[in-house]
Amino acid sequence: MNHRERTTPSDPGSKRPAARVALVVVMFAVLMTITCVVSGRWSYHLVSDTASYLQYSFSSASDAAKEIRTPVYPVVLRLFQCISPNQSAALQLVAFAQILLHAVASAAFFVELRNWKIGPRFSLAIAVTVAVGCTFWDNVSTIATDCPAMSLGVLCGVLVLSSWRCGFSSHRIAMLGVCVFLAVGLRPAYLFLIPWAAGCALLRPSGATPTLPTRRLCDAAMIIAIPVVAVLGWCVFRYSAAGDFSILPFGHQNMAAVTTQLLDNDELKSIPGRVGKLASEIADLRVAVSQGKPTANETLPPGTRLPSADGLDLRTSSDPAMRAESFMTLENRWDAMTYLVVIPAAAKVIPDDTIAQHQLLAELDKQIVLAYPTRYVRWWLLAIRRGMWGSAANMVMHPLFLISIIAFALFAIYRCVSPMARPDDPGAFATCDAGYRALVLLAFTYAAYKLGFVALTSPPIGRFSDAAFVFIPGILLCAAFALLQRIRQST
Repeated sequence: MNHRERTTPSDPGSKRPAARVALVVVMFAVLMTITCVVSGRWSYHLVSDTASYLQYSFSSASDAAKEIRTPVYPVVLRLFQCISPNQSAALQLVAFAQILLHAVASAAFFVELRNWKIGPRFSLAIAVTVAVGCTFWDNVSTIATDCPAMSLGVLCGVLVLSSWRCGFSSHRIAMLGVCVFLAVGLRPAYLFLIPWAAGCALLRPSGATPTLPTRRLCDAAMIIAIPVVAVLGWCVFRYSAAGDFSILPFGHQNMAAVTTQLLDNDELKSIPGRVGKLASEIADLRVAVSQGKPTANETLPPGTRLPSADGLDLRTSSDPAMRAESFMTLENRWDAMTYLVVIPAAAKVIPDDTIAQHQLLAELDKQIVLAYPTRYVRWWLLAIRRGMWGSAANMVMHPLFLISIIAFALFAIYRCVSPMARPDDPGAFATCDAGYRALVLLAFTYAAYKLGFVALTSPPIGRFSDAAFVFIPGILLCAAFALLQRIRQST
């Protein structure tokens, strides 16, 4: 069998029997459940976002359209409450369901890696990095959408790998479209999946099923059809019920907490019109907050009093054009700017109308970006850089990953100094190079699309950016295996 034959991943023998796949799913579910119980991640816990899902109003179409969340996760919570004796039991079932969903996604990822002829030990190790990654470790039992949306993103990745291997058939396209829609429905931050999935139909790794350019365009169009139609349908519903053609009245307050920090008070107060009134209110309110003055029945905790005259502390330069360079300051102040400045300022300018407040914030963001594009682009690029090294630090500090890194380093040192080291099979990687190319392309494009999308509106803090790098530890593991193999062959 020549090298080209050994690297072809789509032969009939690569198909896994249903019973074996079911066994893999059960194995992952049991092991991940045990991991959660042992590590204290079994019991559900609530976060600040939980209330907005539990208190979602289904009383009327108008009320639902005015909510700041999409209805998918609230519907899930309501269904579990209907079949449970009390809310506590329902939320525990939700946490268990999130574990099972991620177990299914991780098991499917393992099976697909095996279909690409990656060895069983390598496939299992790579799948485990996805199974216990940072987002799972930090959020699996949280009653919020971080973990289930990430699990659906992994399933989208599995379907892309499968489609690269066997072609974008109609049923794969349909399943991918549905998974993208569900991920977006759970968490609109996963809108990046729509252009990413289309891009994966156009850009395919070497070793994938060959197709003509016209066919690739058709596949891309068909993939985005389901989520785009569903999202537009939801936007039309909200427009008819609440007069707002958007996915949610949410998101621009996050962005305004960034964009307004790029301007000093004089620049904010120079904005004309009704938007300028909001900008001036934000300028005044951030001074009051920075000085610890009461704002809408709230004060900053002791020790957070800030001296700056325009509410911007720790600046390295008085030149407002350089504000984006103080990225960590912007990020550290982002939460306070959102909830203590931007949202109260919008509520003061337009009382008792969340949708109108959000629309005015959207207009403010638009005007700032158009008036100061260089500052915004600089912020975006620095945010991407911050997300990359921040998530890298989170990976290293992950308890299981840190133990694995130390163990690999010690074993590599032993192999380097051991005179009796035995060379590994020189063909261990040659037989599955197409699979590794596909995995690398999947991991890097997924991370780039998600991180770039998040950075448009928010600082890429851990729970936002970690999910973007869900496949990256597997790539690092492949590199570690390759390095260890080289060390073993040379000793």
